[in-house]
Amino acid sequence: MTTRNLQHLFAPVSVAVIGASLRPSKIGTVLLNNLLAGGFRGKVYPVNPKYDTLAGLPCHHNVGRLPQTPELALICTPPRTVPGLIAELGERGTKAAIVFSAGLDDEVDKRGINLRQAMLDAARPHLLRILGPDSIGLLAPAIGLNASYAQTDALPGKLGFVSQSQGLATGILDWAKARGIGFSRFIVPGDCADVDVGDILDYLAADNDTQAILLCIEQIGSARKFMSAARAAARVKPVLVLKSGRTPAAADESFDAAIRRAGMLRVATTEELFDAVETLARALPRSGDRLAILTNGGGPGALAADALLAAGGQLAALSLPTTWPRGNPLDLGAAAGAEPYANATTALLAASEVDAVLVIHAPTVLASADAIADAVATQAAHSPRNLLTCWLGGKSAEAARNRFAAAGMPTYDTPEEAVRGFMQIVQYQRNQKLLMQVPAKAHREFVPDRALAQAAVDAALAGGRAWLDEAEAAAILTAYGMALVVEAHHADTDDLSAGMMIDAVFGPVIVFGRGDDRAVGLPPLNMVLAQDMIARTRAGRRLQQDAHDPANLNRIARALVDISHLIADIPQIVELAIDPARPDAHGVVVRALHIRVAATDVAGIDRFAIRPYPDELEEWINWQGQPLLLRPIKPEDGAAHVTMFNALAPEDIRYRFFSRMRGLQPAQLARLTQIDYDREMAFIATCRDEQGVDATLGVVRVFAGPDKQQAEFAVSVRSDLKGKGLGPILMHKLIAYCRSIGVRQLNGETLPDNLAMQNLARRCGFTIDNNAGGGAVYMRMSL
Repeated sequence: MTTRNLQHLFAPVSVAVIGASLRPSKIGTVLLNNLLAGGFRGKVYPVNPKYDTLAGLPCHHNVGRLPQTPELALICTPPRTVPGLIAELGERGTKAAIVFSAGLDDEVDKRGINLRQAMLDAARPHLLRILGPDSIGLLAPAIGLNASYAQTDALPGKLGFVSQSQGLATGILDWAKARGIGFSRFIVPGDCADVDVGDILDYLAADNDTQAILLCIEQIGSARKFMSAARAAARVKPVLVLKSGRTPAAADESFDAAIRRAGMLRVATTEELFDAVETLARALPRSGDRLAILTNGGGPGALAADALLAAGGQLAALSLPTTWPRGNPLDLGAAAGAEPYANATTALLAASEVDAVLVIHAPTVLASADAIADAVATQAAHSPRNLLTCWLGGKSAEAARNRFAAAGMPTYDTPEEAVRGFMQIVQYQRNQKLLMQVPAKAHREFVPDRALAQAAVDAALAGGRAWLDEAEAAAILTAYGMALVVEAHHADTDDLSAGMMIDAVFGPVIVFGRGDDRAVGLPPLNMVLAQDMIARTRAGRRLQQDAHDPANLNRIARALVDISHLIADIPQIVELAIDPARPDAHGVVVRALHIRVAATDVAGIDRFAIRPYPDELEEWINWQGQPLLLRPIKPEDGAAHVTMFNALAPEDIRYRFFSRMRGLQPAQLARLTQIDYDREMAFIATCRDEQGVDATLGVVRVFAGPDKQQAEFAVSVRSDLKGKGLGPILMHKLIAYCRSIGVRQLNGETLPDNLAMQNLARRCGFTIDNNAGGGAVYMRMSL
């Protein structure tokens, strides 16, 4: 659904416990006791017709007798009573409920409607949000809210925790409390009939009390909704994922691909989940997997090196002066004290071939561990590179570890843990880069022959065939730009293959490689995403190192992008394999092609977990006697966007960004050009300039969020083109789009002295509020 009314669920000021009890075996007893023991400062209303008082509070016989409307209701009554209670609460104005009752899917009401559906039907007219059914509840320690029947409470903290597994959640709650780990919100959503993981992600992403989000996932319902929420959350704070439950290997590969594409980090164990939070909180943004290892003992250094190589990292190829020991790990010897450690650390942090440094120290009577720690920590304060430490030992290493923690440095007990932390940084930063690669459906001038491909597929289906013959498959792939050379036999020296399959959750996925050396990616792809897939395989890395013809990498990447375009356009394609595939100067040499088709009513892009570039929104118009294209923005528009920004007068920049800016930073440019088309839109006006280059003349953008009830807009036109009608053209395009997706109200802000924007808004039908305060003028339009 949306984030509407979730504030009443996660931060209520009053709570009713419907089914509250005194009997020790009842959930209602535990709920009431937990709520009161947590120190909740709001009103608490027990509801049960069997009691007049409970826990020293008046007990109300039914919802109708409550003295006030509760913001949140906790329902732990028999399943058959739940729909009626939800209806009664909704009529009173309650906006959120947690349903602890289980078994709603197993019973029907008098009308024969499943109780789960009857519950949702009762909630919908009142926009009452439901967590559950079969939930164990939630905790918000900062406000003393323990609306759960968990066996213990939670400490306050800055971590938002969401678990679909009840058993795992209660175990982690106990584990975290014993280690002093606190939470902003601790949520177990249960069956997710209404509020699901995507909704919770959206809420926690905007929650100022939450610095990082931890997810324990068993399954994903709506892949498109989950990916949209996950990508939005991962843009603003770390999101870490622990997957529980057995899944087939192929499904696990697809889940990995989704987590990677969303910019999140997957971990394998509960301990890793919390370790990674601390590591990422202390990591610097410098990326790269080339690690230099500095040690005073060969054994610990070797353990770190082995762990690094096993995890897919690289030992930095050091080029230090000959006066230093050779090799990596760099072994200073057991007698090395603070000065050698400091000098070596300085040299490694300054080396261009090094992305990060791991400093290991094993206990020795020949040097002071604490003095070395002080020297190393001092070097970290001046370095843009990540400096990780591992001080071996027990009590003798405590002071050093405390010194590193105080300096904000990642520190670990063992070499293997340190390497794992380093690789978490590497993988997280890689995934964050992929997050910025928002795909477009088309990337080049080539226009595929969609009609030819569709006709071939339709003919096969009409003839009752599921598999296309090789000639038909080759014709379809050629129609989408793939340069194919089909050979009966060729040497399969590179063990390469490409194709697509259908995942039960995420829909179509692209596959590169074979066996245990393959990578899976979510479409739609662009060249950067395709090259990342290739680089994640051993065969692909060999291809990258091919000095004979560096263009081979691009040929294979282009083939993967072509497959992505094809399956977006032709939804009947359910399986595709090019096996094996070998790039050469003419394109891609293949031995076998396989395409399987099946009838479907679902559009190609609707199968995707990430919405592709919406080319149906492109519109050609005549402007000033020349053709002008109005279309959604693409990641590839970055350079043109910078050119447009540079053509804005300083005053127009101030009007648009509410500050004086000299240029767009890379992160800002990415945020403006790489958008989630499911949640936001930016239309540009573009035409070819005198040099034949596509130029961006103006842009209008809107952010609707998951709710789509209200949306925020902004517009800017190149300064030398103002007064020529571009502003109204872009605004009318945006308004029509917002109406088409169901936005209820369009809002904008401008500076008081930006009279041109205010006049434009009036002409487009906005009301102008000059008296709202805050140093801004507000523009509003009801749609």
